[in-house]
Amino acid sequence: MATMSKILSDKASAPSVEDLEDQITELRREISALTKNIAAFGTAKVDDYKAGIDRLASDAMNASLNAFSTAKDEAISLEESFEEQVRARPLQAIGIAVGVGFLAALLTRR
Repeated sequence: MATMSKILSDKASAPSVEDLEDQITELRREISALTKNIAAFGTAKVDDYKAGIDRLASDAMNASLNAFSTAKDEAISLEESFEEQVRARPLQAIGIAVGVGFLAALLTRR
């Protein structure tokens, strides 16, 4: 309060209305510049996060494709091995097929 009364009593050192308006205008400019800087910072962070997510998605897709390719190769290898076993022992393969069919019929009948 003492400062306020001193300003009011000492009119020569008190800021004028024009001075206050100039200070307010300068403050508005600084706030505007600060707002633009914060927006630019936010945009840069969003771009960084987006790039990270894109890399993560790409890595996940590559890993999935590799896993699918490996599983496909294993299935093909298993099929070829199965065919070789059937050709090498056709009677045994027919016996196993008949046995599995008989068990499946028993299980589905109940």
